[in-house]
Amino acid sequence: MILRMKKAILLLISVLGLASARAQCTPDPLYADSVYGVWPDTTENFKAGFLSQFYSDTLNLIVPANASDIPADPPFPPIAIDSIHLLGVNGLPPGLAVMCNSQTSAACTYLPTQLGCGLIEGEPTAVGSYALELTVRAWFTVPLFGVQSEDITFTGYEIVVGEDNTGIASNTMVGLANVRNIPNPFTTRTTIEFQVGRAGDARLRVFSLVGEEMWHQTVQAKVGVNKVSFESGDLPAGVYLYKIESGSDTFTGRMALQR
Repeated sequence: MILRMKKAILLLISVLGLASARAQCTPDPLYADSVYGVWPDTTENFKAGFLSQFYSDTLNLIVPANASDIPADPPFPPIAIDSIHLLGVNGLPPGLAVMCNSQTSAACTYLPTQLGCGLIEGEPTAVGSYALELTVRAWFTVPLFGVQSEDITFTGYEIVVGEDNTGIASNTMVGLANVRNIPNPFTTRTTIEFQVGRAGDARLRVFSLVGEEMWHQTVQAKVGVNKVSFESGDLPAGVYLYKIESGSDTFTGRMALQR
């Protein structure tokens, strides 16, 4: 049944690496309230690199405790996940390597519900778009059968390496862009992030799926990245819609509250 788990749970473990040495990274506490997840996701993806220039990107992850914690139709059975072990990563740009902040004495192993991180670092020696392929081993407990494992291969991430970052035209962003909330799903707090090209009022609202407004806030948005915290309070678990209005631009996203 673990084979049916959504890619989003394990996919980003790809960059956590093959080195048994512990990487020097610190998990971002912004994701600590999430039930599970990996950041960045395949939409955001890893940042671009440049030929012969030092590259470093950090991955944050939380492995779910149980397959049934993952929203799905039909739902997953209640199989406990014991740990996730990264077996291999293929397709990294030459010159880059991955390292794990393993959460056990075993190399590249991560435990459920614990916020962890890893690094991908080095100096790229060739340009191109590099698709990543990884193999992970999921350890889980099946009633009557005890501890079992399943090897799974995932694809979906890439790192793009360019010639250099000189002479790149700077385009002025206009409107509303790069909207997301993290962590998602969340338990008590999530942060709504967005970028605007012009400073001004931005109105944020949260609705139930039947359109009832549950929360609103107006902020003075600055040019660039803006972050607004949303506290779940006594709202029941479920899926909610959040809407951002900035000038004539609007964005509506979905976020999942879990208890």
